[in-house]
Amino acid sequence: MARNRRNKRSGRIKITDYISFKTFIILVIVLTLIILACVSIIRYRNQQDIEVLARQREELDKQIEEIFIETERNIETSKNNKPDSIIRISAVGDILCGTEMLEDAHQKNDIYTFDYMFQNITSYIKKSDIVLGTMETNFTNNPYSGYGNRNSPKEFGLAVKNSGINLVSISTNHSLDYGASGLKQTKEYLKEIGFETVGDRLEKETVNIQKVKDAKIAFLSYTYGVENESSKSKKDLESVSIFSEKVAKEDLNYAKENADYIFVIMHWGDDYETVPSKAQENVANFLVENGANVILGNHPAVIQPMEIRETNDGNAFVAYSLGNYISSINYEASKVELVLNIELRKRGEDGKVVLSKVDYTPIYVLDNGEKAENRYELIDMKGVAKEYAGGNTSIVDKKTYNKLLDGLKLLKEVIGR
Repeated sequence: MARNRRNKRSGRIKITDYISFKTFIILVIVLTLIILACVSIIRYRNQQDIEVLARQREELDKQIEEIFIETERNIETSKNNKPDSIIRISAVGDILCGTEMLEDAHQKNDIYTFDYMFQNITSYIKKSDIVLGTMETNFTNNPYSGYGNRNSPKEFGLAVKNSGINLVSISTNHSLDYGASGLKQTKEYLKEIGFETVGDRLEKETVNIQKVKDAKIAFLSYTYGVENESSKSKKDLESVSIFSEKVAKEDLNYAKENADYIFVIMHWGDDYETVPSKAQENVANFLVENGANVILGNHPAVIQPMEIRETNDGNAFVAYSLGNYISSINYEASKVELVLNIELRKRGEDGKVVLSKVDYTPIYVLDNGEKAENRYELIDMKGVAKEYAGGNTSIVDKKTYNKLLDGLKLLKEVIGR
């Protein structure tokens, strides 16, 4: 039996079935023009980005981190005088080990590794004769804790030491988190791994005097108070260096008699405030009036202004807050840090030690995210920003680059305020 056959047309519908060839050509031309326009816009925007980055790089090149430089310098050897000596001291702020840092550093078999957090910065501080900071954590036999009662693995202290810091203040509001015995354990461990310490009153000597290139530099340290102070015993409170004018004056008098130059490390101020409080200013006035040559503040977790004061005996330098050296605080201004560099000159003609130069290296606590192999690391803010602006856009992402620019702007605004 014959079957009906129909011409079966292809299931595909061609655009030429609906439009004329002329119209098709016009559409192709229009689409081509649109693509070319898009490509041109992208190229134009890329060129604009390149020009913006070039301008930003020029601006970065112009930024100067110099705070003070002595107007009259003479470090040449004369016929009648001994040569001048140059002493370099670097300083950072509070050294914290937050819970997130503990988690990031935790390896198998309960081993902790922290060295990678500091590896980008060591070259900036190891050339100094003394590098100081404030250790705002304890090293006791208690469970590790990044917040509240702070206690860190000994590997953290060793990583800080390996990064180049060699003198630490242990006078903070967390000094007595584990009482006088915890403070003693902390000091003993820090001394064991090679740190010089200051800020406790566990022993008779409360002023740390370091001899550097025939100059004697004194270091004093105080905190405004401690956590849960009312619950601490008299013995506990007497073990840490809590500021009072009476105690500070006694220490300063001792330092003036036995040293050539005096540094005071102050744990003071209000959290996250970029402007010093009236109380900070009053304490600074007292310290300078009684012989302090350099005051280095910390505790607010952000940078605060710096100033040079003229005194009858030369110049005094006050940095109200150096911020944090490292922490896992998730507040952008707290990630903006610095390494402060202080140059002293011991004059050959009379043996007097004077302030010669002050500058700083901007640093940033980079958080690479929870899934990163190494989550936290310190980076050179200006160096990384310049490299990105110079074309190495793989070094950080654009979001981080913009944060670095904002951070550099913040530093410039706050320090010169």
